[in-house]
Amino acid sequence: MLPVAFMLSMIGIIWLLYTCLHLLPLLTGDIGLTGCSEQLDASHKVAIISSHSSAHEACIQSAFWRGAVETVVQQSLTLMLLVCFGRAVFTDPGSVPDEPEWLPDNRYSKRGPEEIGAEGDVIKNKRLPKAREVKHTGARRFCKWCNRFKPDRSHHCRVCRSCVLRMDHHCPWIANCVGFRNHKFFFLLVLYSLVDCLFVLATMSESLHRSVIQETRFIHRFLIVFCMTLAAMMGVLLLLFSAFHSWLAMKATTTIEFCEKTYRHSGCSHRGSTNSIYDRGRFENMKAVLGTDMKLWLLPTAPPDGDGLTFKVSSDVDKDDDEDAETTGLLSKQRSHEGSPTLSDWATTLQSSPADHIVTTPTKDSGADVPSMRLDVAEAGDEEAPEVTAGEASIS
Repeated sequence: MLPVAFMLSMIGIIWLLYTCLHLLPLLTGDIGLTGCSEQLDASHKVAIISSHSSAHEACIQSAFWRGAVETVVQQSLTLMLLVCFGRAVFTDPGSVPDEPEWLPDNRYSKRGPEEIGAEGDVIKNKRLPKAREVKHTGARRFCKWCNRFKPDRSHHCRVCRSCVLRMDHHCPWIANCVGFRNHKFFFLLVLYSLVDCLFVLATMSESLHRSVIQETRFIHRFLIVFCMTLAAMMGVLLLLFSAFHSWLAMKATTTIEFCEKTYRHSGCSHRGSTNSIYDRGRFENMKAVLGTDMKLWLLPTAPPDGDGLTFKVSSDVDKDDDEDAETTGLLSKQRSHEGSPTLSDWATTLQSSPADHIVTTPTKDSGADVPSMRLDVAEAGDEEAPEVTAGEASIS
């Protein structure tokens, strides 16, 4: 919890210094004569010194309204920042449900977890959704720590000790994983933190300038510089972080997927590809993170729809799946129409096969050896020829 305490302390320090050293002087009119004199013409300087002139009162009133506007904006940004921070910390990112179809219970399935393919298996009258991300063997991904199957885009977090749905990364600053259910709140947390730091830098430069040109206590000037330095450091880091996560969101990619650069789905592998199979256009990708209602994108509510177990893929992948299904149907139809081989087919096969691969068996009547209808394809091991899968047929 130390990183969380550090983040809260940074937010509190910047907020306290900005409020006490910048907003309160503007609201109370404690900006000094120099602060007003720069906003007036040289002809009004005599009236300013008397402190009863209308020009001085106009300057104080202008500073008050400017401070009021900046107070509303900065306090609103800080409030939104804290709300997003709380929701990112306390919202469960999502985990694999405790339902029979996700558990490798042999009472309901006749096959082990390593034998369940991408199409899934019927378990207790339920079928697992089709997996887009599979192992190199084609088997469905399985978590040995959670003892259950892993949905697409989910990963096991050893810190949280669970498989997180659409896991982006584990963030120590919020003491939680960034996953399907709290990704929007984390994204808005970074965005509002960046805007808040930039706003503090832009507006507090007035107080810094005023502390330089007029007599100011050292501790007052030091705290102003310290506050702006913290805001600048946090702003630079948040700018890079926000730009990176905005790019990931528009590409429909998580941090883990970006680091691995592997987008496997059943029947094909996209290792090293820069495009995610879940990329459906920038607008649809942003809706998958911020929600379907665009009017609520900047509010810490209305997370994206869905269960986090299945995700829509790009049109190219859907087209490949349709071609695979069509190829599988054609192969099945062709096999059904071909039927059993005729005697002429066997004769043609025997004539085209080498003599040492023809198996001869004695007949019951004459005892003579006649060629059998079976070909000795592989004497060592008697392995059957591999069946052509739909994915291999589509690739070829």
